[in-house]
Amino acid sequence: MIKKEGPGWRIIFDSSRDNFSTLIGGETWAIELDKSEWKVLVEVVMELCNQYKLVKEQLMGDEDITLELERRPWLAILNGDQYGWNLRLILSASGLFNRGAEVYWPRHVTNNVVNAMRSMWDSDYL
Repeated sequence: MIKKEGPGWRIIFDSSRDNFSTLIGGETWAIELDKSEWKVLVEVVMELCNQYKLVKEQLMGDEDITLELERRPWLAILNGDQYGWNLRLILSASGLFNRGAEVYWPRHVTNNVVNAMRSMWDSDYL
């Protein structure tokens, strides 16, 4: 089992679990993901973060930005400014389990969550 967590977030990967091997969570919520949902989620979040890094230096003063990326089954929405961002994720009801969810990480935890995802990606925990 691989467990990464901090105040307001957690990611747990358990290879012994067949259907739902990854759990993601926030301050008051958690959801288990299957392998495909987790893989696509990491890809979407990494791509959004890369887009944000490209445009954040161009933001002026109080200017905000919203970036959206949809890749089934996920819709990811990044809201932020040049100093930080929050992340809302919507899992569409689809596939064998036909379930959906909406989750949110606030700006004070998003960098930690993304670093944990990137570390797990680099370590092949997908």
